[in-house]
Order: sequence, then structure tokens, then C-alpha cells
Amino acid sequence: MTIEQVIDNVKRLKRDYAVSDEQIIADINKVEMYIVLNVAANREGGNEIAREYGKYDLQTDRGKELLVPAPYDGIYEAFCASMIDLQYEDSERYVNDSIVYKDLLNDFTSYWYRTHRQTRYNRYYM
Repeated sequence: MTIEQVIDNVKRLKRDYAVSDEQIIADINKVEMYIVLNVAANREGGNEIAREYGKYDLQTDRGKELLVPAPYDGIYEAFCASMIDLQYEDSERYVNDSIVYKDLLNDFTSYWYRTHRQTRYNRYYM
């Protein structure tokens, strides 16, 4: 899924709210950085992923493919929708969208751990 597709889907889902592209891409960056730091870290390819994902610019990256593949890519719409609901103080929808987001995040995390071996974890003490 590309950034442009997420923006279009979120705007379609939340058409009753005034949502800017900048707000949506900021939420996409938040969820990607969470995934990079908490899911992909210490797994195969983690360093390359940290350099490439989670720092999107609205003007240059609209067509860029996002990190999370189908069928888990609904995570982006769910997170953006929950942040919009939070901003507009729609607590019932916020709770529903948050549950969907967390379920997709758990499913994606399980998938990632199954398909990417853990790398050596080095601890440094001073």
C-alpha cells in the first residue's frame, strides 16, 4: 500500500471530518516509527528498515510503498482513524478504531517475528 492510497482511504472513511494530508502523513510516520523501533528492531534487516521507513515527506513520498504488507496494511487506516477520532473527541469510534489497530498490530508483529530471525542483541555496560 502506498502513502497516497492511505490518504485516500482515510479521507473516504472520515469524510465528515476536516482532515489534512499533513495530519495523515504525520500519523503514518508515527505508526511506522513505532513498528521500526518495537517490532523490526533486533530482527533481520532492522538496520536497513530503520534508515528507510518512517520519515516520509508529503511532497516527495506520496507513491512510496509502506513497510507493512497486505493483509496487515489496514493498520495505517485504523491508526489514522483512531487519531482523528481522538482529535474530534469521538470516544466511541476512537475505542473501536483503536481495537482494530491493536489487533492488526498484534497480527503483524506475529507475522514479522515468524518471518524475520532475531539478530544478536548486544548490551553495552558502562
